[in-house]
Amino acid sequence: MTLMKCINTFLIAVTLFVCAPAMAQWAQFPTGDLDAHTMRIQAKVESLYERGDYKRAHFIYSNELARQGDKYAQYMTGYMYLMGQGVAEDPVKASAWYRIAAERRAPEFIAVRDQVLQSLNDEQRAQSDELFAELRKEYSDLVIIMGLLVEDLRAQKTASAGSRPSGNAQTRLDFITTRLDLDPI
Repeated sequence: MTLMKCINTFLIAVTLFVCAPAMAQWAQFPTGDLDAHTMRIQAKVESLYERGDYKRAHFIYSNELARQGDKYAQYMTGYMYLMGQGVAEDPVKASAWYRIAAERRAPEFIAVRDQVLQSLNDEQRAQSDELFAELRKEYSDLVIIMGLLVEDLRAQKTASAGSRPSGNAQTRLDFITTRLDLDPI
């Protein structure tokens, strides 16, 4: 096992131990309640991962949970690329996913992101920049929140034209204005 893999094996163990802050990050992200369905998916994917069914776990992390703004799933997608678990080993893809996961400034995700970025050469960093820009178009908090906000406002428009945004919509607007350091809407 390479030194990088040893370090990252240690980091995943530490991250799994401290995933409670990542779940707290979820609570701060206004997608609505962490519903029972999502919690079942999270439990299923963790079980698949622990059993070594990496291909299925990677699919669920990247195609179901990461799309909802689940930073732990985004982190695990990157980790699985870094370790070659269920996918081809690819430190460039790993770094781009780690950058998405660190978006809410969770210290454990920032540390891993920075470590992997520092291990890349200039060409790899440029590739990571390009992939990160692409991932942000689909997985960034602001893109996810804007999509949900549009859905909220359409539903509200249908319900009652001209009224103030619903609780979910207002919470999401507040999140956006806070993230962008704008005056409240």
